[in-house]
Amino acid sequence: GMMVVGAAATVGARAYSGSTTGAAQMAAVEPEVETLAASEADVEVTVGSWQREALRSVLKKVGYTQNIIFGHENSNREGQYFWDNAGMDAHSDVFNTTEQYPGMYGFSFQDIINGNKLTNHVLNAAKQNAIIEFFWEADNPVNGGGARDNTGYPCAALLPGGAGNANWTASMDKIVEAVKEFKIGDTHIPIILRLFHECTESWYWWGDQKCDATNYKRAWNYTKWYLSDHAGLENMLFVYAPAKVSETSWQAYTNWYPGDDQVDIIGFDRYAMSGTYKDYVKADCEVACAFADSIGKPCALAETGIADGIQNIANPDWFMTDVLDNLMNRTTTATDMCSNLAYMLTWSNEQPGRYWVPLPHQATAPGFKNFTEDTRTFFAGDVRFSDLTKEYGYGFKNPGKANDLHNVLISDGPRPITPTEPQHGIMSSVSSDVVKDWGPFDWSDDRLAQLPAEEQEKVQAMLMRRN
Repeated sequence: GMMVVGAAATVGARAYSGSTTGAAQMAAVEPEVETLAASEADVEVTVGSWQREALRSVLKKVGYTQNIIFGHENSNREGQYFWDNAGMDAHSDVFNTTEQYPGMYGFSFQDIINGNKLTNHVLNAAKQNAIIEFFWEADNPVNGGGARDNTGYPCAALLPGGAGNANWTASMDKIVEAVKEFKIGDTHIPIILRLFHECTESWYWWGDQKCDATNYKRAWNYTKWYLSDHAGLENMLFVYAPAKVSETSWQAYTNWYPGDDQVDIIGFDRYAMSGTYKDYVKADCEVACAFADSIGKPCALAETGIADGIQNIANPDWFMTDVLDNLMNRTTTATDMCSNLAYMLTWSNEQPGRYWVPLPHQATAPGFKNFTEDTRTFFAGDVRFSDLTKEYGYGFKNPGKANDLHNVLISDGPRPITPTEPQHGIMSSVSSDVVKDWGPFDWSDDRLAQLPAEEQEKVQAMLMRRN
């Protein structure tokens, strides 16, 4: 349930010194944070943590087993042929092809800050027993520019006393208000937040060449402190998801890593061209999941796919050969960590020429159906997933045994829409975020110089092999 706390929020201010790895760095800004907490902590709502902990247990268990949860961004909001901003229709291209809903739905906090209401989308997904994930491709808090605008060094300026702090706290307050609405009965839906993602690349203002490791950790710790301790949102798990981690492992999991006490899930984002995807994603997950295993945290493929969509993939079994078998089949190698993945999330179906989940008539559909029916994947309609979530007390679904994914027909639920029948006549837009180079990491002399000597040698050896 909910309880009102008063000055207790100031206690949480200490947590802003946050990461055991970064306590010294944080000391400089701590006093201002204490004052901030004291002045704003009159009536805060604390959102209970028991569902968050149940979700954490579910993710750990899925990681230990030979299973992976399939997630899809915006799945009940946009499809190749539908756009449902109200969130009432329960459409999903995953359902249109497989008659199942994804086991995880991804959404965007920047959408909410921009004025969109996603409450219905979130509640409907949670009622299906799916997990809710958000990412935040945050606007520049200094000048209101986009996530790629680094005017005013925003990763430092968002801190207390900085030029971007007022805008940053205003944005966080909008997130807090929205998240408080994500509840069923008195139970708040737990949320996985992928904060400051892909930091090992330089496309966002919190990334490699636009920020630095010290200020990145400060920004992370402060933002997590504000949402969790200060605002009382105890229903959030934080996933840390750098990019190209097999090539940037020291930067990803040592230098920029916010700390074990700051991160709940070890993730990584990986896109690639169709020819290189299979090898890249495997190499990345071995690095990420080995690190997760070493610190006892769940491992996640936090966002993934072919860089410009799967519409040009000719292999009908791609979802089996390059995704599921590639990640989940155990090999004899000692570093075989990929089967520890708890979930994978792929991108929104933006339009018929740019999508990550196929419709029934499209080339990759046969493999996607096999992927769904394979006992290693978990979708929202999967009884084995329901049983697992009930075991840990997570979830909101009526615990009936009907409509299993395997060999049981689904009689009710929304009618799959056919590809020739757009529902509202409004096509969704292609994300502006298309300019990312998902090829090999560009090791400039400057970037190499930032590495410790031992890491420099490793990278030089890798570059020799690559060439």
